[in-house]
Parts: sequence; C-alpha cells; structure tokens
Amino acid sequence: MTNLPQLTVGEAVLYPRERAVGLIYEVYERGPGERPGVQLLLSDGRHLSGFSAEEAYRFRQPLGHTGLRYEFTHVGQLHADYHRGLFAAALATARLLAGFQDPRYLGSSQKTE
Repeated sequence: MTNLPQLTVGEAVLYPRERAVGLIYEVYERGPGERPGVQLLLSDGRHLSGFSAEEAYRFRQPLGHTGLRYEFTHVGQLHADYHRGLFAAALATARLLAGFQDPRYLGSSQKTE
C-alpha cells in the first residue's frame, strides 16, 4: 500500500470527471487494515459516496482545506444543510482554490430553492 496523505472533512477537491468542485463531507472506516473512505458533496448539491482512499486520490484532485467542520448524520440532513446554505462559504473557498488552477471554476454553482 502506498503512503497517501490523510483525507479530512472540509477538504476542497476538484472532481475532473464531472468538471466539478466539491468538499469531503465524511471520512468513514472501511475495515481492519484498510484506509478510510470518503464521501463528496459537489457544489451543485449532488453527493458522491463510497470512494476508497485509493479511488479518491485517483478520481479527485485535492485543493486544500476550507475550514469546514461537519458531522454527517444522514443524507436527508446533508440535503437540508446544503439548501439552507451551510456549505456556501466552504464551497466558495473551494471554487476560489480551484480558480487558481482553472479560472472557469470561479463561477457560483450552488443552487437555491
């Protein structure tokens, strides 16, 4: 197993497969001897779950920490928290960090209802 940096809640990431900016909203245990997995929240409100540490490093590009502290309880709460703007500041920071690599990521994409 290679030495990969530790994954933490609040890290901003680029998800090139979707040309999207996101946040790690949960780091979870996968089993004895396995590295933790992560779940991502994209700036448009979609959540992607079930990335092993190795998959996370293969499919996403780390940008830096946003200062977000979040304790995931369930998807319904995540959805409600997104729509009430809990992630807005962290996603703005994520877009700014992404914009240093590609200015097209600077636009706002959080939906409001």
